[in-house]
Amino acid sequence: MIETIAVPAARVRPMRAAILRPGQPPELLVYAGDDARETLHLVALEDGQLDEVIGIATVLRDPHPREAADGDWRVRGMATAPGRRRRGIGAALLARCEEHALAYGGRRLWCNARLPARGFYERAGWSAQGEVFELDEIGPHVVMSKPLT
Repeated sequence: MIETIAVPAARVRPMRAAILRPGQPPELLVYAGDDARETLHLVALEDGQLDEVIGIATVLRDPHPREAADGDWRVRGMATAPGRRRRGIGAALLARCEEHALAYGGRRLWCNARLPARGFYERAGWSAQGEVFELDEIGPHVVMSKPLT
């Protein structure tokens, strides 16, 4: 059974380093807004195994980069452990992110999605906006969003 729990920012940083920013300096693992009061950091665990994080996500209040509006929330630093993908972990993390944003008046979620993750977000009801762009030392991304109801 997949469980998602809220944790301090420091708990998601090892997986950020291993999957999202391998070989990059530690200061790049600290994202703007990590310590904001309303920011939520999540880890996914399986069968209560507290020592084995199998997924992470962060959701924070952040305006959409192309068309900012009240109620914008950003999903950032989302990752699933290799070998654990396509098991509902990402969907469980996204659902918790959505619940959290809604609880704080969120009207839209958005993210910078890596191109290989685009299909995952589309299956979850997200839409791509704009052209593909390159994030230095990370690779090609596309802005995606989902209205919250």
